[in-house]
Amino acid sequence: MEIEQNIIFDEFKNKLIILENSLIDVQNDNYDKEDINEIFRAIHTIKGTADLLGMFDIVTITHKAEDLLEYVRDDKIKINNEICILYLELKKFIAKVLENISQGIFDDFSVEKLFINLEKEFNYQIRIAETSEHEYEDLKTILVIEDSALVRYTIKKIASDEGYNVITSDNEEDGWQKIQNNQVDLLFCDFTNSNQNAQELVKKIRADSETKELAIVMLLSKLDAESSRLGKSILAKAWLGKPIEEKKLKVILEKLLAKSS
Repeated sequence: MEIEQNIIFDEFKNKLIILENSLIDVQNDNYDKEDINEIFRAIHTIKGTADLLGMFDIVTITHKAEDLLEYVRDDKIKINNEICILYLELKKFIAKVLENISQGIFDDFSVEKLFINLEKEFNYQIRIAETSEHEYEDLKTILVIEDSALVRYTIKKIASDEGYNVITSDNEEDGWQKIQNNQVDLLFCDFTNSNQNAQELVKKIRADSETKELAIVMLLSKLDAESSRLGKSILAKAWLGKPIEEKKLKVILEKLLAKSS
């Protein structure tokens, strides 16, 4: 198993070297379309491998990196120094995640902060590419607190594709820290079996003048009478069943985080 992991990590490192070398050529204005394609292929390979290994943060960011490169490949925007720096930061993020995994580190605030900044910047550049405007509305931020990695990833992928910033946590204590450290506009939180930790978190949210109006969506396996009563008591805006239904999630996002046109 260790041999297989080393092979996979070597493949990651090889693609990161290719990515960095190609970006340096672009920064020096010494490139053609094939160099852009080389960058795209490297990122695509990294995304595919990360998806197989459950590295969901890498999957999310590389997906956005691919989307932005599509605009470059279609000649809708020109890759500039700012975008090059963004992709070099992406390379640094991926390398740091791999280093942490190899050392058994799974909770690194600096990596988490880098991820959040990368997601915002890619969303920004994609918005510019879509509208050809340099003024844009601040993107809404969603927090998902859920112990299931699959549920977190599903919500994150769908909401990110809709143009929202998404941060995640697998427990309420860490989630509360993220609420304090970020401007959160919508909270998805697991209330399965009337989760007591989630109820305590809501008390903190409602008692804090900065967060008392935060919109909350309950994540539930099913809606029963007890869950319905709990939802009313915590002033929840909606509930979303598990497994996640994409259509219902999009409706909730549209209603609670309506974007101005």
